[in-house]
Amino acid sequence: MRKSIFDLEIRVDKAYEFESLKDILIESNTIFYRGTFYNLYQFLNNEIFPTWKYKGMFIDFDDFCNRLEIDWGTSYITQENFLYLLELLINLWAISETKITKDEEENCSKKVLGYMRMNLPLIIEKMNYKIVNDDNKYRIIKRDSDVDSILDIIPENCANLLLDYNDIRSNSLASKKSILKDLDLYIENNKKIYQSSDKDTYNSIQVIVNKMGINHPIKEKPYKSFDDEKLIEWYDKCFKLMIHLIRIKEINDINNERKLFNSD
Repeated sequence: MRKSIFDLEIRVDKAYEFESLKDILIESNTIFYRGTFYNLYQFLNNEIFPTWKYKGMFIDFDDFCNRLEIDWGTSYITQENFLYLLELLINLWAISETKITKDEEENCSKKVLGYMRMNLPLIIEKMNYKIVNDDNKYRIIKRDSDVDSILDIIPENCANLLLDYNDIRSNSLASKKSILKDLDLYIENNKKIYQSSDKDTYNSIQVIVNKMGINHPIKEKPYKSFDDEKLIEWYDKCFKLMIHLIRIKEINDINNERKLFNSD
């Protein structure tokens, strides 16, 4: 049966989307603000970025792109930089929506408004990421149904750690190590409960955190021979084990609650 246009599944081509994004940013006279027409890049660079309270050391949009070595003259951009660029645009556009009045919006390009409001979030979704509002800082994190399944059953600080692990910035050995160390502390504070929930999983976690450089320096073989890539691979496995351990404890609680119905 022929699919309709609503059933079409279009994969994200990073080079194509980068080219489309550049066209949207530089198309002339698309944003009308305080009596002046701008292209989107000029508007974000001159009017929005300089006053963004989370801009850190960056001066403006130009400075951001220069420091990340984003080359507007080519279709090539690394996956990491593309995600950083998308995350920046999501944050700047959220501010822009509060600045542009309804009357000004009537003079803005519908194509650009539609792209920023609908296409940009859809590209992020199709890349298997999602947007999280963290105190008006919009972060792009990896979509992970396993993580989502336990966010509501753990303390908020631990839920934030789980989200942080999938953040686009948490891709280094040091960042992963720091997050796993804090998650392990949460598990150890409930050691007896988690040991009884799934002893094998608990023991595997303890081997990784205690012998692979998370809680203590690496001193034993074969772990001393692991390079950073190998350690990151095991850290990601540890993260999955922690999610499973937290979830299986919840499952066991539900099973025990159900058994009470048959206690008579």
